[in-house]
Amino acid sequence: MLGQLLDGRYQVLQVLGGGGFGQTYIAQDTHRPGFPKCVVKHLKPVTRSPEFLETARRLFSSEAETLEQLGNHDQIPRLLAYFEDNQEFFLVQEFIEGHTLKAELFPNQPWTEDRVIELLQQVLGILQFIHSHNVIHRDIKPDNIIRRQQDGKLVLIDFGAVKQVQTQLLTIPGHTGATIIIGTPGYMSTEQGQGKPRPNSDIYSLGIIGIQSLTGLHPINFEEDPDTGEISWQHQANVSSELASVLSKMVLHHFKQRYQSAGEVLQVLKHLDTKVEAQSLQLLSFTQPSQASLSQQNSIGYPPAFILSAENYNRLETILLEFVGPVASRLLRQVAASALNFEELISQLAFHLRGNQQIDFKKKTMFLLEKPTLLQEFTTKSEIKLNNLPSLEPQVISDSFVHQCEWELANLIGPIAKFLVQKAVKSSGQISRAEFVKILASQIPEPQKALQFQQRLLS
Repeated sequence: MLGQLLDGRYQVLQVLGGGGFGQTYIAQDTHRPGFPKCVVKHLKPVTRSPEFLETARRLFSSEAETLEQLGNHDQIPRLLAYFEDNQEFFLVQEFIEGHTLKAELFPNQPWTEDRVIELLQQVLGILQFIHSHNVIHRDIKPDNIIRRQQDGKLVLIDFGAVKQVQTQLLTIPGHTGATIIIGTPGYMSTEQGQGKPRPNSDIYSLGIIGIQSLTGLHPINFEEDPDTGEISWQHQANVSSELASVLSKMVLHHFKQRYQSAGEVLQVLKHLDTKVEAQSLQLLSFTQPSQASLSQQNSIGYPPAFILSAENYNRLETILLEFVGPVASRLLRQVAASALNFEELISQLAFHLRGNQQIDFKKKTMFLLEKPTLLQEFTTKSEIKLNNLPSLEPQVISDSFVHQCEWELANLIGPIAKFLVQKAVKSSGQISRAEFVKILASQIPEPQKALQFQQRLLS
């Protein structure tokens, strides 16, 4: 199929995946300026019998009409075309530039509550819309949620139109009655596993993702209460009782005991979000030092994070606004309340951003991490001596050096490099570059490559 022109218009560039019944491709639309990319889903009927083809055609058209309606939502890919060619069926959808949520979920790196609530609210908003059109997604998982590069919004993909058609085709009279279960183990509710999905089956799957993001554990590693059969997870997360209660109700074993609609969960989260914001404001107010203290200690090169001049605080908030939008103010207040120094503040804020955004954000906030001038150093030392304060030494390992380590290590051992480097950063404390590189080199199985890795970074 590569290079083939479908419907005289869509040129296939790449195979995304597929199985016995169909394939999914990335193609380019040769009839539009700039040849924009699109996603083509291809259904191959298992038989050419007239009855089967007519049923396939009817179901396929029905699914296309549903996707046409759903495409009116900003966070669902638009349906661009659907057509039949040589008794095979094709759907063409908008291509979403970005990365999947899976790329943001790292083992043993739990998210903050604020970040989890934002995830839930965005996806629940989409579910509320699709459920109102009597559509159940049936495969809510990190792979099917894309963080759109353009604006950072979450987009729900792969509505399984082809899979839904296949399921119904296989159960029409005169053909096998075997049921195809649509869903992914670990994210799939019991009733969905039995082939009887409901709207709150999608809510269950989203709740599982929420728990995964809070615990840093993959669903296959969740514990189960032997007495109730429910997921036992709260002891493995740093979570408030309010949010824990919401998530636990989302993933209850029996669908009748769960939330019955996405709107119901959104309403609960709305009150919870307001409460979290109020607590953050209260905490920040409690830890905020006096203005006199700010004036005295801001001259130190690497002061505590909550010692921010009003000017620098506003500058930081403005920069953050470019990356996360309206939640910038709340996010900054929450993180600033707990960070111990400027570097930790920037690192924690960057954690909420996509990989490519993190580097840009850190570059734009370098003014907070700049080494003091000679005059400032002299003033700082005088103040330390005068006030009998402990000397604050700058970090030996800079953010740019960390990114260089990630890049070099990734070339040798693959994508896990980022996780290993970040783990080393968190656990190593104040060590020299040489010691830091030595720790990373120990992760490289081939001694010769490990030596070359150290030489490149320390030369």
